[in-house]
Amino acid sequence: MKNTFVGFYRKESVSDINEKNSILLFGLPFERVKATPGGSKKAPKAIRKHSYEFSGVSMKYDITKSKSVYFDLGDFWGSNKIAEVWKKAYDLDSKILVLGGDHSITFDTLSCSEIDDKTAIIWLDSHADLADEYPEGIIQSHGTVFTNLKNFNKLKANQLLLIGGHAFTQTSTEHKKINNNEVNFLPTQQIMKSREESYNIIREFVEKFDRVYLSIDVDVLDQSFVPTLGTAEPFGLTPQILLEILEIIIPNAMYVDIVETQFKRRNKIVLNFVVGLIFQILQIWETI
Repeated sequence: MKNTFVGFYRKESVSDINEKNSILLFGLPFERVKATPGGSKKAPKAIRKHSYEFSGVSMKYDITKSKSVYFDLGDFWGSNKIAEVWKKAYDLDSKILVLGGDHSITFDTLSCSEIDDKTAIIWLDSHADLADEYPEGIIQSHGTVFTNLKNFNKLKANQLLLIGGHAFTQTSTEHKKINNNEVNFLPTQQIMKSREESYNIIREFVEKFDRVYLSIDVDVLDQSFVPTLGTAEPFGLTPQILLEILEIIIPNAMYVDIVETQFKRRNKIVLNFVVGLIFQILQIWETI
């Protein structure tokens, strides 16, 4: 690992971490199956590098004066190492921040976590990612991740909340699951029309659970804010609304991943957004 994320200590051995209330960051530079041009597997390295160039740090938050200790574990792959990070986080009452990779990595990380009936999974995404197969014939991909998590962990509908959906794959499967209330669904259009009511729905959902795991697909934003994504869609959320939603969820979340970050060498708007997003997440955790 050439660069850590700015302000994080390099720590490639999980067993050497003993500080409670730490933030454990690692990258999963992996794309399982892509129906669109790749790029997100390059994101963890690029995000770290760009964190040293980022000038939009919050006026309220100084990463050098944080009360938590931040560790960057580098990039890796494999369920044993992921499970080791989870055990350390539970033992030390710490939090996990993961840089993807495509959205399929959420299955790999959360499959190694502890999940019971007091655990909720929330995902912010323009797509439902509830297909049974995507593309056709492929059952393990970025488009099927929450179907697989639901089935693997025997999750109930009341444990799942999709926020910001406004586009679906060209199948009837996802529509049917949402119409049958197999997950809780808060679409972008509803949020934009009734923000406070929507925020109350999120707040009431979060308060029912002891543990919350959050996955953020950056394409939940309108395509005008993330123009280099392969899956960008119109009519998405604004960054400010996303931040207001995160201020409700993050205080209760011990796990956050950020996935599907795609960028171009000459257009780093998305990298700038993701680095800023990480600072906002850290700031919220710091103020708990």
